Amino acid sequence: MGGYYHVPVGYKFRPSEEELFLHYLLPRLNGEDYPKGVVPDCDLYGTKEPWEIWRDFHHSSPEDDQEDIYVFTTLKKKTPNGSRFCRTVGAAGTGVWKGEDSGKKIRACGRVVGIRKRFRYMNPGSPHDDRWIMHEFQVDESSLRVRNKETIVLCLVRKKETSGKRKLEEGQNHEDVPPRGEIQAQQWHDDQQQHIGPSTYDQRRVLEDYLMNDVGDEHDIVNPTLPAQYDQQEHLGTSTDDQLARFLEDYLVNDVEQN
Repeated sequence: MGGYYHVPVGYKFRPSEEELFLHYLLPRLNGEDYPKGVVPDCDLYGTKEPWEIWRDFHHSSPEDDQEDIYVFTTLKKKTPNGSRFCRTVGAAGTGVWKGEDSGKKIRACGRVVGIRKRFRYMNPGSPHDDRWIMHEFQVDESSLRVRNKETIVLCLVRKKETSGKRKLEEGQNHEDVPPRGEIQAQQWHDDQQQHIGPSTYDQRRVLEDYLMNDVGDEHDIVNPTLPAQYDQQEHLGTSTDDQLARFLEDYLVNDVEQN
């Protein structure tokens, strides 16, 4: 087996679900080498509550207090010959990891390698009730080459924001952010100014003002393709002062001929 690995300072451990299976859980269960020390062993169904485990993981780096933690844990059967697992937590046994779905199949390398189940911590009366989320990754038996007596899974534990705080933040963000259409329009406007430069942009404004002011009524539209042609040149990044002059000249010539 290989040596121990540690995430370097400044790096964040944020693997994909496929990477968790292929590079950590599967090698661990099949007796192969994997980066040990990055995902440690931890009893999530022991005497410690989720916030105590969380504190143990983040005590040396408080600045990472919001980072998810990843651990290997062993599931404990309710009865020796049964298939159901005990999900109670803590010394008092009042907390429980409550399942929220039946599991999502995870595919990698063209095949199903396991499932991911989602749980939330429930402990009515506790300030930590519904404040923790866990994703449990379990290998599909067809991917195992070694028969294990224990059921070892890889778990992600995440701190959950309170619903009231989240709603308040969403409300504040909604007030501060303009509608999507206005954002896109402003971004397009800013991009155009940056792309064509101040001088050409000012000249484009001159052209627009000239054309708008020259139209006597809504039916008097002279050479309507000129602005579109100029817009196309701007978009392609090929418009120049000489081209602008030619557009104006073409417009004036056409205007004189029609008058």
